[in-house]
Amino acid sequence: MKERVVKWVDRIIRSPVIGLDISDRSIKYVGLKQGQTVAIELFGEMEVPEGIIVAGELVREEQFVTLLRELTARAGRAFHSSVMVVGLPEEKSFLRLLRLPQAAPSAVEEAIRWGLEDQIPLPPEDAYFDYELTNPLPGHSGHADAVITAFPKEIVDAYVNALKEAGLKPVALELECQAIVRSVVKDPRSADGKIVIDMGRNRTSFTIFTGGALLFTTTVAVGGRLIETTIAKAIGAGPEEAMRVKKEIGLAPNAYDGKLYSALLPHMETLSVELGKAVNYYEDQIPRVHGGLARINAILLSGGDSNLYGLDTYLASAIHIPVKQADPFVTFRDRMSYLIPPIPKNEALAFTAAIGLALRGQDTTQ
Repeated sequence: MKERVVKWVDRIIRSPVIGLDISDRSIKYVGLKQGQTVAIELFGEMEVPEGIIVAGELVREEQFVTLLRELTARAGRAFHSSVMVVGLPEEKSFLRLLRLPQAAPSAVEEAIRWGLEDQIPLPPEDAYFDYELTNPLPGHSGHADAVITAFPKEIVDAYVNALKEAGLKPVALELECQAIVRSVVKDPRSADGKIVIDMGRNRTSFTIFTGGALLFTTTVAVGGRLIETTIAKAIGAGPEEAMRVKKEIGLAPNAYDGKLYSALLPHMETLSVELGKAVNYYEDQIPRVHGGLARINAILLSGGDSNLYGLDTYLASAIHIPVKQADPFVTFRDRMSYLIPPIPKNEALAFTAAIGLALRGQDTTQ
């Protein structure tokens, strides 16, 4: 089992806030300490063996508890005693934008519960839901927008029980996509329309964000593992060589006599089609309902497996919108206590969600 833990202080006077990012095949964490400056106190990653979490659902709770205890023991006292915000996998979640009439705060939750039945394919009594009220952008002030997130209770309860059994006490749980947006979008109230693409080991998510609201998210079953398996079969390479080729050669059209590009093209088309659907959804719905610019003007690539060489260029040419690598430190880079972040540049995008979770935890301690 692979694990990497890095500590940047010998003695911690005040425990950092920990962001804990859980996915099917890994647990990543980042500890932030914030004052006049922001410091990354610790970060690490542990592999999750196959079968413990499947498509976002905790299947083997006892093994997961053992894994958390091992991670806690190796990460140290700061990890165990810190404020912790946990990100849950998105496969079983629901996110909806609900338009509400202007109403007194006491009536908002009742209105949301009433609208929940039409928006979420779960009985209200079987779901945990949270909402965030966002003010529509100028020109759309006659109503309020509620961004609703919902999770099946049985899935959330399984994670919470496992975390408590391992001695951890999260102060909040949220969707991975919410944390990613918090980390990579510097000006959340901007009317600029953005799509954040997050490529993980098993899936890629597409999240639309504008005017202070996360408005839509969807996923496809294309991730780093599938890309590397395809590369390995196309050129007869082993796992390590396939990973190297993904990063260094990737979508180069003429590499390996074009065999590599041809093998990867179906997966790229899947991504570009789904991205096109997200762009169309934004342009057809969001400016009219929530406000914002008429077009998506930026697409950000995130995730530890977004390092496929040429991916940004391919997607940009497919949809004619600029695509660039996200910066997971953009919201606090000017307040860092060092010039170069301790997380290596080629690994930082893998920790984007964990950073965003830790940033939310900072809000709970102020």
